[in-house]
Amino acid sequence: MLEGIAPILFTPFDESGDIDADGLRNIVRFEVDGGVHAIGINGFASEAYKMTDGERLRNVEIVAGELANALPLIIGIAPASLEAAIKQARQLAPYRPAALMTLPPATMDNGVQALVDFYIDFGRASEVPIIIQQAPHIPMYAHTELPAAALAEIADQAPAVKYFKIEGPGSAAKMRALAPLLEGGTLMFGGGGGITALDELRSGAGGLIPGVGFNEIFLAAWGKWTGGETDAVAKIISDGDPLIRAVSGRGHEYSLHMRKQLMKRYGAISCAYVRRPTPLFDECDLPAFFAIVDRLELRVSMT
Repeated sequence: MLEGIAPILFTPFDESGDIDADGLRNIVRFEVDGGVHAIGINGFASEAYKMTDGERLRNVEIVAGELANALPLIIGIAPASLEAAIKQARQLAPYRPAALMTLPPATMDNGVQALVDFYIDFGRASEVPIIIQQAPHIPMYAHTELPAAALAEIADQAPAVKYFKIEGPGSAAKMRALAPLLEGGTLMFGGGGGITALDELRSGAGGLIPGVGFNEIFLAAWGKWTGGETDAVAKIISDGDPLIRAVSGRGHEYSLHMRKQLMKRYGAISCAYVRRPTPLFDECDLPAFFAIVDRLELRVSMT
């Protein structure tokens, strides 16, 4: 079973906006060396929504090849239909994913029951464990949020549905509503860059699916949490909160810029390109941001 800290990698690009394979391999190694419990690719943090099908598959090939089964691999998918989901699961099976983090079909608003049926049918067809991703803070997915009772019904009826990633405003409250409805063996993960990680842990999360760059904060918190040292967890997250909010407190696209700038300064990637459309990034923000990073004396700090 997956648990703990499982970051979704960003996709480095070169100056032309093409995938930087060496940079992506460097990011894999950085996170593995940092002690995370699993690695994910092709989520929102990877800019998967800005990629072609071929590019998303290339990302998987690069990450799976570099990871070489050293850690569990989570692969994100955003199928537009049940049929597409099943085909993607079969296509990705050779890469031995530990789970497919699956967004709901979102092009049309077909209502709650249609999404419940989609996940149940997919969860019966897939041989790979599924993470149901709920991301109502992303505009395209605002209408796809499912109530706790619906999520519990899916978990009960679909054998492959083993996990939920619950993120966005109200994530902790959703977890508190969902936790008592789940049978043993089904876990919830927090997300959103870790901005509400403490509340999510207190609400029953079995881990966190954040981004990259400073996961020693969350790893330290997770270690104390599993050891029962809850006061220490609050202190760790409080100390890291200025950095967490500097990255994740101004919207998803802004966080892409900040993480890439951070890892460029560290030397893991050579270019901080974010695919367009994306909000204009003002590099005047960087000195204050790097000062926050350096005060925390992290691996990416320069002190």
